[in-house]
Amino acid sequence: MKNMANLIGGGLALLFCAFASVASSHAATVLYFDGFESNPNTWSGVTQVPNGTDGVPSASGSFHGSPSLNAFTQLGGYNFGAGGGVPTAFQDYSTSLDIYLDVGGSGWTNGTRFDYTSAINDSDGNHVRDFAFNAGFYDDATGPGSANTDRFIIGTSNNTGPNEDPKAKSNPIAIEMTGWYTFRHTFYESGGSLNVDLAVLDSSDVVLGSWMLTSGAPSDPIGDFGGNRYGWFPGTTPGASNLFIDNSQLTLAAAVPEPASLAFCALVAIGMVVGEKRRRRQKEAS
Repeated sequence: MKNMANLIGGGLALLFCAFASVASSHAATVLYFDGFESNPNTWSGVTQVPNGTDGVPSASGSFHGSPSLNAFTQLGGYNFGAGGGVPTAFQDYSTSLDIYLDVGGSGWTNGTRFDYTSAINDSDGNHVRDFAFNAGFYDDATGPGSANTDRFIIGTSNNTGPNEDPKAKSNPIAIEMTGWYTFRHTFYESGGSLNVDLAVLDSSDVVLGSWMLTSGAPSDPIGDFGGNRYGWFPGTTPGASNLFIDNSQLTLAAAVPEPASLAFCALVAIGMVVGEKRRRRQKEAS
């Protein structure tokens, strides 16, 4: 009976460890979300429009947003991605926004540009740096994609403005099909520094292009960073006014299991192995 109790107790402990591991790996927390289903919304300079406006279906729900120049959001509040406190310590987080790219739409001429950037604060809530998608509409023969075909070309950098030519960026991509695309920033600590992965995904969550940007300065240790500052379409690139947006989101990354919890789970596993060997020896001796 004692052995049976030990087995049950050990099994329950391992079940707890397995559950804790799965929960921690999937427990990313959405801290902020705006699908533009309510009006007013959390963006400055964005008008709520119903599904089907100008022939554009909402990415989800019954409404989406139409931005003007300099449209921006605080993504729930400055430093929200680090827990909302100022001063506050950095935590891994991501921001994302769905943007409708109309390859054959009106208002786009060759070279029309737009930028979308997600910026980060320092631990005291002051602006540090932008991480930008640099994009433009092209129908000429140069750059990635099919020559002389209507398409958007997208690259990335730490800057915005009319001089940030996406064709000149590292590994630009071309998008030749009209539809909704997710523009995602993932902020995370690596080797004591800040890294930011930028990615463009299609409506099936297939990654079409990805780029990794560092903090931009070797003297920027992770302890100098806090949380998000804003998502922003700078007014220096007026193509933003020809876009539609939906599903603005900020997500706090899943917590890594506590070292003490990992040690406990390891001890449980070792104890069960040792106990099983002991029971086998006792059975062979009898």
